[in-house]
Amino acid sequence: MKRPADDIRPISDLFAAAFEANDDAAWGAIAALQWRGSKEVLDRAVALTRSNDPTSRGRGADVLGQLGLPERTFPQESFSAVLPLLEDEEVTVIRAAIYALAHVDRERAASHIIPFADHDDEDIRYAVAFGLCAVDTPEAEGVLLRLMSDRDADVRNWATFGIARQSGADTDQVREALAAALSDDDVDVRYESIIGLGVRRDSRAVTYLKVLLHEDPDDIFAREAAANLLGLGEDGQVTTAELLGALQRLQRWSGGSG
Repeated sequence: MKRPADDIRPISDLFAAAFEANDDAAWGAIAALQWRGSKEVLDRAVALTRSNDPTSRGRGADVLGQLGLPERTFPQESFSAVLPLLEDEEVTVIRAAIYALAHVDRERAASHIIPFADHDDEDIRYAVAFGLCAVDTPEAEGVLLRLMSDRDADVRNWATFGIARQSGADTDQVREALAAALSDDDVDVRYESIIGLGVRRDSRAVTYLKVLLHEDPDDIFAREAAANLLGLGEDGQVTTAELLGALQRLQRWSGGSG
């Protein structure tokens, strides 16, 4: 795919291409528009958010969400234009708005998107979990903890990732939620819970980290979690064999089986 900076198409052509049926082509055009980040792109995208056509409203939000990459332009104008779309009648537009607001200003967006955590549509709940990652407030943490038990595996996975790796919270409630996720039906949710417990130096991760490192000795996240759990500093200074040996010894000393 062409780099956004190398796409020399006129802005009008890029906006037209943003509506192509080919998803890759459409998002390539959106990325090029975002890279331009000009006042003309802003004005055209804002106009789209006010369209009678829901597809156009959603595309306007898509463009505004990361306008000016890599250096953001017009964040206040973008946020203000997208915010009313949370009241849209179309689920696809609401979803696009949640993503866009989170991209523009995650902390500011949090209070606006939290009410959608119980939405009937799993894609909306997934967007909420995405939007609340790395938001360091009790309210955001509470919603992510609740979404860790969502009926949709993808929602649970992203919420667990948010708690496990994007949050520094280390309370009994967080640890118990991660421990409960060790038995989740979804392998990705289980993986995130293992990493989350490991970085919090919770011994319940030991057995699972051993399995992960046996299966993939180069798993950087498992290595980091194991090194952190063991208090061995940067994992790059310790081989996987040494990590496995130390985990085995810890398990034996704590009374666990090999």
